[in-house]
Amino acid sequence: MNNMFRRHQLIIYLSLRLLSIVLGTAVLFTIIMEALTLLEQMSPILARHLGWIGIAHYMGLRLPLLFSSVLPLSMLIGTIVMLTQLTLNNEVTILKAAGLSSVGFISKLLPATLLLGVICFIFHDQITPRSELNLAIWWNKTDPTPEKGKGFYFYQNLDIISVDYIAYGGNMIKGVTIYKRKDLSHLESIFSAETAQYTNKQWNLSNAKALHIAPGVPLEFTKLTKPEEMIWDTSLTPRALVGLSMPSLPQSLQTMLNQLSNAAEPFRVPTNTIKTTIWARLFIPIMFIVMLIIAIPVTSIPPRAGLKSWLPVYCLGAGLLFIIFQEVLRALGKAGTLPAPIAVIPSLLIFILAASAIILMIEEKT
Repeated sequence: MNNMFRRHQLIIYLSLRLLSIVLGTAVLFTIIMEALTLLEQMSPILARHLGWIGIAHYMGLRLPLLFSSVLPLSMLIGTIVMLTQLTLNNEVTILKAAGLSSVGFISKLLPATLLLGVICFIFHDQITPRSELNLAIWWNKTDPTPEKGKGFYFYQNLDIISVDYIAYGGNMIKGVTIYKRKDLSHLESIFSAETAQYTNKQWNLSNAKALHIAPGVPLEFTKLTKPEEMIWDTSLTPRALVGLSMPSLPQSLQTMLNQLSNAAEPFRVPTNTIKTTIWARLFIPIMFIVMLIIAIPVTSIPPRAGLKSWLPVYCLGAGLLFIIFQEVLRALGKAGTLPAPIAVIPSLLIFILAASAIILMIEEKT
C-alpha cells in the first residue's frame, strides 16, 4: 500500500488540489446563482404563503440544476487557478526540471478530470431530472390559480393531446382534447373532455364528447355516456404530465431513449432536440478533458512574469470561446440544421487539436 501511494503520490497530490479548487469554485458559483434565483422567486413563494419552509424547499430542489450548470465553467476556472498557483510557487518549474512535460501534466490530472466529468454526468442524468420534476410538481400543487397556467400539447403514438392547464400536481387536467390520427396526414376522430381526473391509476373523463371523421358520418360532436367511454386508455401518469407541461425540463438518458424507441412514450420536444441532448450528455467527460487541455498552457508562464502574464486570461478566453462555439453547434443540432453527432463531436475535436498544437508550439520555444 505504501509503495503504491509513493508511486502515485504526485497524481494524488495534483488530483486533490484540482478537486478542492474546482468543487470550491462550483460551490461559490452555485451560492451566487441560488441568491439570484431566490431574488426572482421570493415574491411568488411568499404570495403562496409557503414561508421560510417553502423558500428552503425551493432552494434545495433547485440546487442540483444550478450546481451541474456551473460545474463545467468551474472546471475551466479552477484548473487555470490551480496551475497558476503551481507556477507562481515554482512547483511547475521543479516538476519540469524532473522531466514532467505538458503531456505529463495532462496524464497526472486526467483521473481527477474524468471524476469531475462523471460527477457532472450523474447530476445531469439522474439527480437534476428528478429534482426539477419534483420542483415542478410541488410548484403546481401549491399554485392557488392553476387556471392561469399556459396550455400545451404533446404526442403519444399518432395522437396529439392538447391541454388547457393542469392542477393538483398533474392529477387533474382541465380542458383536454385528443386528436386521433390514422397516420401523419389523416385525422380519424376527436375526443374532448371538460376535465380528466387521475384516480385508481386511470384517467376518468367528465363531460366528454367525440367526433368521428368518416365518409357519410355527420361532422358533429356526440356526448359520451357509457362508463367505459369515460375512461382514457393511456399509460400517462401525473408525474409524466407535469414533465410534459415544461418543455425545458431536464430528462434522463433512459427517458429520452424511450421517447425515441417507444411510440407509446409521450413526448413534447422535437426528436432532433432529444438526439442532440443524448449525444451532448454522453460526451460530458470529454468536455472536461477539453477544459483541462485548454488550461495546460498556463504552466508555461515565465517565472519572472508572475501575475503580470496574460496567459491565464488567454486560456480563460479560449475556454469561454469553446463553450460558446459548442452551444452554437448544439443549437443548430436541436433545430435540425445539423445531425446530432455533427452538432456535438466537431467542437470537441477542434479545440483538442487547437489547444494541443499551441502546447507543442510553446514547448518547442522553451
